[in-house]
Amino acid sequence: MTLIRKSFYSGIQNKTYDYHVLKASDTIEEAFVLYVQDGNDYLELGGVESTVQKLMHLNPELTEKLIIVFIHPGDSLERWHSYHRKGESFAIFTRFMVEEFIPSIEQELTVQNIYIVKRGLLGDSLGGNIILNIALQSPNIWTHLLLQSAAVSKEDIKSLSRLEKLDWSIYQTVGTFEDEFVSPITKTKLYILSRNKELYQVFLDKMARIHYSEQAEEHLWTFWNKDLPNALNFFIKTP
Repeated sequence: MTLIRKSFYSGIQNKTYDYHVLKASDTIEEAFVLYVQDGNDYLELGGVESTVQKLMHLNPELTEKLIIVFIHPGDSLERWHSYHRKGESFAIFTRFMVEEFIPSIEQELTVQNIYIVKRGLLGDSLGGNIILNIALQSPNIWTHLLLQSAAVSKEDIKSLSRLEKLDWSIYQTVGTFEDEFVSPITKTKLYILSRNKELYQVFLDKMARIHYSEQAEEHLWTFWNKDLPNALNFFIKTP
C-alpha cells in the first residue's frame, strides 16, 4: 500500500490543491476508484490507512483494487463556501471537480493502463452534500455514493428528485442525535437526521440500491471513524 502526495492547479479557480492518492497495490489493472472529500480529515481522523490494511487481510482480492483519491477544500470557512449550496465557491468547486480534477486523475490512470471498474464518492457532513451534487452533474458515470451524516438541504434533495431512475449503490449512515447539531459557521441547526430520512426516501423512489443505517451517535468524527470500515467494505463488495 502506498500513499503519495501531489498537487493540482485549477484553472477554473486559479488555485492549487494538494491531494493524496492511496493505492492498495502497485500492480492494479482493474480499479475501484474512490474520490474522498475532506481528504485530510479522513487521513488524520478517519483512520483510512489502518482501515484499508484491515480490509486487505479480510478481502485481499478485492481490496487490492482500491485507489482512493483524497482532496481537501481548505480551512473551515473555505470548506463551507465550497461545500454548501449557498457558499460563494459552491458552483465553481463543483465545476472544478467535474471538469478538471476527476478527468485529470482518470486520464493519468488510463496512461497507466488501469481500467476503472467502480467509481465512487465518499464524504462526511457537508462533504456528503458536495459529493451528492458532484454525482448529480454526471449521474451515469458513478456506481457508488458513500454518505456519512450528509448535511443536505431541501434544495439539494429537490435537485436529486428531478432525476430519473438512479443506477447507484448507496451507503447512507446518520446519527439519531444529529438533528441537534448546530453549524459553527451559520450558527443554525442543520437537521441532519431529518434531511437524511427525506434523502433516503428519494433514493428509494429513484430505485437506487441502498444500505441505510441510523445509529445512536452524534455529529462527530468518532462516529465516522467507527463507521468507515462498513462504508469501505460496502464499496469494495457491492456491484
